[in-house]
Amino acid sequence: MHVTCGSGMVAALLIILSMAGAFETGPGVIRGEVVDDSGGVMPGVTVVATAADGRTLATAVTDSVGGYVLKSLPPGPVHLTFELAGFETAVVELMVRLGVESRVVQRLGLAAITESVVVYSKTPVAPPRPLIPLARERPLLPPPPHQVVIPVPTHDRDSICGPAKPGATGESFGTIRLRRYKAERALYSTGDELVIDGGTLNGLEVGRNLVVRRYYRVSGLEGGSATGEHSSGLLQIVSADERSSIAVVVYACDELMKGDFLASFTPEPIRIPDPAGIPAFGAAARILFADAGQTLGVPRRLMVIDQGTEDSIRVGQRLTLFRRRGWDASKPDVVGDAIVVAVRTNSATIRVERANDAISSGDWAAPQRQ
Repeated sequence: MHVTCGSGMVAALLIILSMAGAFETGPGVIRGEVVDDSGGVMPGVTVVATAADGRTLATAVTDSVGGYVLKSLPPGPVHLTFELAGFETAVVELMVRLGVESRVVQRLGLAAITESVVVYSKTPVAPPRPLIPLARERPLLPPPPHQVVIPVPTHDRDSICGPAKPGATGESFGTIRLRRYKAERALYSTGDELVIDGGTLNGLEVGRNLVVRRYYRVSGLEGGSATGEHSSGLLQIVSADERSSIAVVVYACDELMKGDFLASFTPEPIRIPDPAGIPAFGAAARILFADAGQTLGVPRRLMVIDQGTEDSIRVGQRLTLFRRRGWDASKPDVVGDAIVVAVRTNSATIRVERANDAISSGDWAAPQRQ
């Protein structure tokens, strides 16, 4: 049975093919592919199946030919959501039946681009000011001097902007108090000058670069909660006294905010990743969590594993991402590849390079060896 539907700027093509003869028993399955407006296949699209009550039933990421499969679905109504940055999100509703495979081919259109129009007009000419200011008139203040930032060493930004597992002892050279000008703004970005609670007594000096971080809560592997460390940007100290400093935001991973703390900046050079090798499944690390506000790993996303330098993990190393089969540990299900971008003593930050399924905490990362 073929059904065609569409709405707004996104034309969605839905094909549901019932194969009652292929499965007589067992849970439902949804299989399909995602294409763009020209019919080209779309890898890297996140597909999420949710129940009517909002529960997530299954997730997948389209492979190199745009294909995906969602297995072990209970019977009943299901909402399918298709998402990829730069494209309109599409939602499809269908009924999953016991022992029946349904096929959904979804078309995604480009997201709408918004434009703003600025109208310019001539500014009225103000009358000349008197040479002698009036008694109650406040003199005009000169604009603040532009702060000069010393060039920062070339480095891999993913090694700075990624999530991390906090160390045993926290490090902080001070915290952000407020923006120097227009202090009412609560979020800060590249080029902003910030007032820092911390000065030379805390080890801050002019020209020093520091990473801006904050903590966030994540769900633990055993159902409890844990703490992750998120980096929001890099700044440089431009003036300092004993107890306070002024810093300029060199770049922002996302928006910085009041209360973020400052930590050491150790530039990691941009490296060519190791050549592909053979995964050592027996020495695999566990994936702990993704960055703040993210739960699943897809290409280009950063995640944290529970091995570091003490386990011989190093920057540039390739990893094979997989999950274990409960009944046969010798045959893991490979779900993608990743590169190590930053390392601490007992943890490391990895960047997902390829994924043929959604990656989450509890999955495994095996180091590839030559």
